[in-house]
Amino acid sequence: MKKLLTIFSLSLLGGCGAIDSLFYTKPSTYDLESTVTGVASSITSNLSMLSGIGGISILGGIVLLVASTGRKGWFPILGGIGLIFMNTLLQEYFHLIALPIIVASGVFSALWAIKALGQAHIVKLKKDLENGRQ
Repeated sequence: MKKLLTIFSLSLLGGCGAIDSLFYTKPSTYDLESTVTGVASSITSNLSMLSGIGGISILGGIVLLVASTGRKGWFPILGGIGLIFMNTLLQEYFHLIALPIIVASGVFSALWAIKALGQAHIVKLKKDLENGRQ
């Protein structure tokens, strides 16, 4: 009875993954590169908006160049060219860019949490010292 209860409780801890494994087999190896490439292809298919916004920005820059006699239109033109370049860059190299960004954000979050916990611990120690002296 104890063994059955242990198996049941472990399957509850496994959640839906434990139930799903009864109906289909999972792949034996986890291929991170193909996963990132699949996500990258779904994301880069929606990046045409960057080229559209870049084109509108370039057109606005041309209008500003004409209206301001060549002083104010260069920033939108350069911004539009930058957006189009960024669209091309992301479509070609997103699978190389995404993984380091994901890892770096995870490390940054962990370090931030450790720093916050350390500061909270210092504040608690200061309060304990102040309360102990009074």
